[in-house]
Amino acid sequence: IFRSGSLTMGKAVREFEQVFAKKIGVKHAVMVNSGSSANLLALELLADQVSKQEGVKKEDLYVAVPAILWPTSIWPIIQAGFKALIIDTHPNSLEIDFEALIEAKKEMGTQLVGVVLIHPLGKALDLSKVIELKEHHGLFVIEDNCESLGAGNNNKFAGSIGQAASFSFYYSHHITTVEGGMVVTNSEESANALLSMRAHGWSRNRLDREEIELKFPEKDKNFLFVTSGYNFRPMEFQGALGISQLGKLDNFIEQRIANVTRINKALAGSNFKIIGADEATLGKSQSNEAGFVCHSWMAIPILYTGLTFSQSEIHSFMNAHGVATRPVLAGNFLEQPAGKHESIQTYKSVLNSTYTYEHSFMISNHHNLTDAQLRRIEETILKLISIGEEANVR
Repeated sequence: IFRSGSLTMGKAVREFEQVFAKKIGVKHAVMVNSGSSANLLALELLADQVSKQEGVKKEDLYVAVPAILWPTSIWPIIQAGFKALIIDTHPNSLEIDFEALIEAKKEMGTQLVGVVLIHPLGKALDLSKVIELKEHHGLFVIEDNCESLGAGNNNKFAGSIGQAASFSFYYSHHITTVEGGMVVTNSEESANALLSMRAHGWSRNRLDREEIELKFPEKDKNFLFVTSGYNFRPMEFQGALGISQLGKLDNFIEQRIANVTRINKALAGSNFKIIGADEATLGKSQSNEAGFVCHSWMAIPILYTGLTFSQSEIHSFMNAHGVATRPVLAGNFLEQPAGKHESIQTYKSVLNSTYTYEHSFMISNHHNLTDAQLRRIEETILKLISIGEEANVR
């Protein structure tokens, strides 16, 4: 590709879009420069839908999102002109509280128009509940699947249910194009809007390009602008890299599951628990027919209870022993300085999310971790457990 001189978005990107859509089980995939951009374009689809409704103002409407998130799940809501409604997560979990979300929809009615559902750190949400939100509660569902490529249930992949879904191919994710992302949809109308918005708003790459050009014969067909737009185009080498990486995805996930299974055994009987680790996610969960697992394990989030350690002490101990740690995503985003934004509101309590964040940390899980690195993780956590048990006895 570098020798060809054709470096920006072209044939390789289109091929990656096609194989990715087929893999996930959707009709259309549009590659962009990041998963964050994919989220923003998905919210622009909702904004465009709302703009066609007479007497409705975006600034009066809400889009829900779980309290434990990464910032680029919430800012596109606000950047697209909506208000963000924070919903609590289940106790000791990173998953949105579906019951609270449905309750909020019943209370707020047409004011709550959409939701950004996050499939957290490799774990696919219950897709039957996602379908219910879309078909029975009238919500515009965006699946933020940047963390959970390859996971699914109910014979569907996460990211194949909503009106749109986002994926990320960042350096540390399941597959990588170094930077890069994808937004997918089953609507041809939405796909055309995405193809325009990705590149300045012009009509060049749309599936209905000829039809649009006939409507505006007096305009230069190469510079015909029909929507709002950005420059979110990927590069050709990213498309080629994505094609190569996608073919390795199942093996990558298999190794990630093996890593978590190993660490989970080391934690057995202790005050440390891997969030989401159970028989369904660590057993023989690979489906040869569907090609997905319940949990594709982007990282290893660990919840701890009954210890006198502070979160900072755990981070310091682990880091001092050569194991990098970090908080689980951005934690309860309401407690971040940026979470005080005037367009961010809370639905009732988020105590579960606060508790989960204050009693958890995260370590890396990558399919390239070596045996020595995994052993270092095991030994360091076991040392920490031993110190914690001694402190509790005293």
